[in-house]
Amino acid sequence: MKTKNGIYLNLEESEYKFNYSGLIYYFSSELYMLKFKNNVKQYIIEETAKIKAKYKINIYFDTMLAISFYKKIEKRGFRIVYKENEKEIELSQEVLLANQILIK
Repeated sequence: MKTKNGIYLNLEESEYKFNYSGLIYYFSSELYMLKFKNNVKQYIIEETAKIKAKYKINIYFDTMLAISFYKKIEKRGFRIVYKENEKEIELSQEVLLANQILIK
């Protein structure tokens, strides 16, 4: 169902989606989608630099950081689908734990 302000309460029904790095991210509003689309690359660059500085290693967590950024933006749910096979990523404890570690 879509509200009069164009916000989807159920991400399963949302028309706001963005393909990034082989994953399709669903959003409850156009504002959230545009915020993600316009800032995800910069977020990944900044967070990767923090990881490199702290741990002195060159490692890339681009997909994990993109999911972390998605979780920061999308407040009305979680829906990410693999573009290749349309299988949905489940928000498991492992994803939650990894995001908590990365956000600190």
